[in-house]
Amino acid sequence: MCNKFYVKFANSLDESGSRKFAPAIGVLLSMIFAILCCISAAIVENQRLDVVQEHGSLDSPGPVPMTVFWLLPQFLLLAALDGIFYSSAVTFFKDQSPISTKKYLPSFISGVFGVGILSSALSVYIVGKISERGGQNRNWFHHNINRSRLDKYYWTLAWLSAINLVIFIVVAIFYRYNESELQKLEVSKFAKADEPFDDDDDDANRCCCYCC
Repeated sequence: MCNKFYVKFANSLDESGSRKFAPAIGVLLSMIFAILCCISAAIVENQRLDVVQEHGSLDSPGPVPMTVFWLLPQFLLLAALDGIFYSSAVTFFKDQSPISTKKYLPSFISGVFGVGILSSALSVYIVGKISERGGQNRNWFHHNINRSRLDKYYWTLAWLSAINLVIFIVVAIFYRYNESELQKLEVSKFAKADEPFDDDDDDANRCCCYCC
């Protein structure tokens, strides 16, 4: 559904001559959804810890008396940002990369997403070590999830995503966009469509049927 929405959005921008900005706008929307997803996850986790503490089950992991629909907002936001970001990023790479690098794009795109996954795993380790602060505080990632502070980790991700969003906006403003390769093909294909018909052209007046 998100991919279909993005395609319709890109086509509408194409009609106004702004197709080259569609991938950047898609990435911008996905980054906003990422921030909202982290905020939603932090709020839900904080609520879950409050319920666990009220029932005195911090040291006994088990079912929590909360409805699963608390997770619905963050999963909807996660699905939206995942679909829009992937389509936008792939389109941006295809439109803005030089023609000489087209054959390397699949490997490059896979590498970028792979680095993102590794960075996510590395962030858990780094944030956990920083949260200890020389052993004075407890690590946010405990062997018992009820003793962990995942809500603080989600808030940290939200702040980092917000900083990343500001950096992206600044870079996107000063970035010099190239025309979409698809637009170039369409323009070159229909470049002669608006040219007037020349009645004096012998080739144009020549009958295609040589038997007459």
